[in-house]
Amino acid sequence: MTPRGGAETRALWSSRPLAERLALLRRFRRALAVAPGPMLAALAQAIPGRNATETLTAEILPLADACRFLETEAEAILAPRRPGNVGKPFWLGRIDLEFHREPRGVVLLLGPANYPLLLPGVQALQALAAGNAVRLKPGRGARPVALALRNLLVSVGLAPELFEVMGEEVEPIRAMLHSPTEAPDLVILTGSTETGRALLADLASAPRPIPAILELSGRDGVFVLPGATPADLDRAAQAIRFGRALNGGATCIAPRRLFVPRALARELAERLRALGEPSVPSGDAALEIHEVADLEEALALDAACPFALGASVFGPEEAARELAGRLNAGTVVVNDMIVPTADPRLPFGARGASGFGVTRGAEGLLEMTVGKALAIRRGRFVPHLAGARAADAPIFSALLGAVHGGGRARWRAWFDLFRAMVLAAGRPTGKELR
Repeated sequence: MTPRGGAETRALWSSRPLAERLALLRRFRRALAVAPGPMLAALAQAIPGRNATETLTAEILPLADACRFLETEAEAILAPRRPGNVGKPFWLGRIDLEFHREPRGVVLLLGPANYPLLLPGVQALQALAAGNAVRLKPGRGARPVALALRNLLVSVGLAPELFEVMGEEVEPIRAMLHSPTEAPDLVILTGSTETGRALLADLASAPRPIPAILELSGRDGVFVLPGATPADLDRAAQAIRFGRALNGGATCIAPRRLFVPRALARELAERLRALGEPSVPSGDAALEIHEVADLEEALALDAACPFALGASVFGPEEAARELAGRLNAGTVVVNDMIVPTADPRLPFGARGASGFGVTRGAEGLLEMTVGKALAIRRGRFVPHLAGARAADAPIFSALLGAVHGGGRARWRAWFDLFRAMVLAAGRPTGKELR
């Protein structure tokens, strides 16, 4: 068992300048690029059937790209925001606003077995960049990968206490969630829908609220547009074959349901057979095939599915964009399959039975933080501290109309406001009225 991050170590890490934390990530990326051997060996042990090329392209290269994204973009994403005076209600006077992002504390990652490096790896790097400590429970058979990731980070300067690799058992997680001292500040699960439901039940009975991000199962739809050309059908067939074969079929956003116009169904089926895709005949339990009359029928059938992780659309770009805007899915890829989601700038999230919350991209980095708003009064004029006076109601009534009214009523309200303020200046104080 790796020693758990102490409060002092976490405080020191979170207080370090962001540039220093990102420098450590840069050293990690360069070390991974120079000597990926231990990571490849660990991944080969975790996923025996996968070849080295697929491991490099599906896990190691995207992880390095995600690390570089943080190095170049994190400072801008996490920078304090100062709105200035534009849009400020003028009656608030001299108040400066600031909005800061601060680390959550300890982020618990419940990793998957299918992509044991990329998915928890990006989450861990984002958590560390934001100033958090990480606890990682690997997926089944993935502990060697998690240890290799942690050891590489430690070798380039990360304090060991900031990254704990736990065992693969579930019971210690339940105990941790209910511990008054060991409970994490954020939980991120990448797993099945059943595991997600179990986690939510545990979180509901925890002694204090713990926020969570869930990336769960998907039954992604592939939509072929009525205006698809033969070239579009070729692309769709190749993409379906690729998506079903990638990582031995163990990809959460692999194609599971196909919606194709009846007029194009036979042509697409022939292309799939020519590519060696066996699960083409209607009724095959492994690929649900829906021959539809039009897009409205396809959308209705898709809406009946509770999962809403991702989708792909094939056809003319303008029509594909329009359909993508109507789909209930966290990620939609147009005229491609899965690979574009490896772009580190792209946030990845789910809806419905597929989960909630976002990881990766700028939005995923922000999820590793909590916001703190500051309102700073400048000057000594603070009239509201004297309390509200009934006699001042005409002033604020006129102010409402002057600022938010329209047309002639607005100009009349400005006149009423000026008159009310003049009258108020000559009134006796509230104490004298009593």
